[in-house]
Amino acid sequence: MIRKSVLLLGLVSLLIAPAGCIFSPSSDDGGDGGGGGSVELPFPGTPEQLMANFKTIYESMDIEGYRNLLHPDYQTILKESTVQDFPSVGATLDYTEEVQIAENMFSGAPGHDANGDLTSSISSITFTEPDQVTPWEPATAWPEYFDYDNPNYTIKSSLFNVLFEFNRAGDTTLQVTGLIKFFIAEQDSLYQGAVRPYYQMIGQEDLTNDGK
Repeated sequence: MIRKSVLLLGLVSLLIAPAGCIFSPSSDDGGDGGGGGSVELPFPGTPEQLMANFKTIYESMDIEGYRNLLHPDYQTILKESTVQDFPSVGATLDYTEEVQIAENMFSGAPGHDANGDLTSSISSITFTEPDQVTPWEPATAWPEYFDYDNPNYTIKSSLFNVLFEFNRAGDTTLQVTGLIKFFIAEQDSLYQGAVRPYYQMIGQEDLTNDGK
């Protein structure tokens, strides 16, 4: 079955139990939260390289890479339809919540649907090259969830068209399509003996298509 959904928390029916508590496999197996092994990623010295690393991390299901890609002040801004369907989650996800979801998703652990029934695990992810719709521009006033006056970094944003395919054990594929507004933080970093721009993802605003 193929259906459209929101990114990440469009997977909320797979990853969150009915009580609204985000599930992490480490609570059961004593591990570090699961996820694929880390792959070697190029230094994210440009927005383009950061987005390329984001694609690689999803397709390799690399949880350690995802932890490093996200800024500690990270926020996912959820769609109103998602908030209405899952009011206990709230309007945003912070760094910890986002990483917990990725740990579950990348580890291949089963989740739960909205009724609390177990669902099949995600076996692989295909992320078609995202199509950039708008240039990277300074983000200085909206949304309200970011600290635009932080002296340690500046924030830029851009819209992308995305297509994700989350392949689940068996023959079921969850397809995610539509727009996502990505927010990135630029800061200085010492790399190979020189001070260079260093980019991390500080947020996503979900504008993807609703499910059918």
